[in-house]
Amino acid sequence: MSQDPVCPEGEGVKKMDNITKTKRRKIPPRELRIMQYDRAIKLRRRGLSLNKIRVRLQKEFGDAPHTSTLSYWTRGLHNPYNSRGIPSPELFKPSKELAYLIMAILGDGCAYTRIHKDSRQAYIVRLDACDKEFVEKVARCAGLVLNRPPPKVNIIKGTRKYYFEVASKALYELLKKPLEELKQYIEHCEECTTSALQAFFDAEGCVYKDGRIVAANANYELLVYIQQLLMKSGIETTGSPRINTRRGKLIINLRNGKTYQAKKDCYRICIRKSSNETFYQRVGFTITRKQKRLEDYLRRKGLLQED
Repeated sequence: MSQDPVCPEGEGVKKMDNITKTKRRKIPPRELRIMQYDRAIKLRRRGLSLNKIRVRLQKEFGDAPHTSTLSYWTRGLHNPYNSRGIPSPELFKPSKELAYLIMAILGDGCAYTRIHKDSRQAYIVRLDACDKEFVEKVARCAGLVLNRPPPKVNIIKGTRKYYFEVASKALYELLKKPLEELKQYIEHCEECTTSALQAFFDAEGCVYKDGRIVAANANYELLVYIQQLLMKSGIETTGSPRINTRRGKLIINLRNGKTYQAKKDCYRICIRKSSNETFYQRVGFTITRKQKRLEDYLRRKGLLQED
């Protein structure tokens, strides 16, 4: 009984697909396919045939999709913009969900890399907070922005904190950009700005029974920027960010009783009580307990009617 000859890989031997026994075609990067798609649509509108479009793309890009793919593209049945993943931060489109996500991560989240056992590098964006509804909203925004199902929200064992993690190099690279470059997404329109402010106060804000609305963060520059956004919305603060907690100070977490040492100086801003009603009308909180406390204060002051 004869056996198939064994051919070692390399030495000029082409790698074949195990099922079809045909040479595998390497899929071009999505950025390239998007440029090819845009060019193909323009050429089609000029009346060129699919074969001529393919020749032009081959000449211009050094590669071209199959004619069948061009047919799907030009008939509107498919396009590379609809792929599940976002391969580059430049492809994120401004939206209220993206603005909320950016500011929530700047407030309560982080972006970092993780090395797997097989030496692959993963790009992780993570958020954890005590309010489950807040974490769930940020997770939904992440799903919408990345065009994929929202990441699962879990509880950190032994605590009352919830978290989610999502792997995305594009989102990681976006969030690592300087604040100045993120402003285009936050200030894209009034709706985006409002969404960003709401995310920041959901993450870092609190409402005291006496009506004070305070937000704290270790990033002084970010707090100054938040003040500028508030001012544009007609909401005044009590002055420049002030030290809230000095680096090295011991802090007792009232929720779990553990003691922590502050790693950085933490600053805070406070909204003037005369602007509380404006804040409620134009920004507000998505976290129910914070919104309710603000409503209770406004009712006591006769600024909000009873339901």
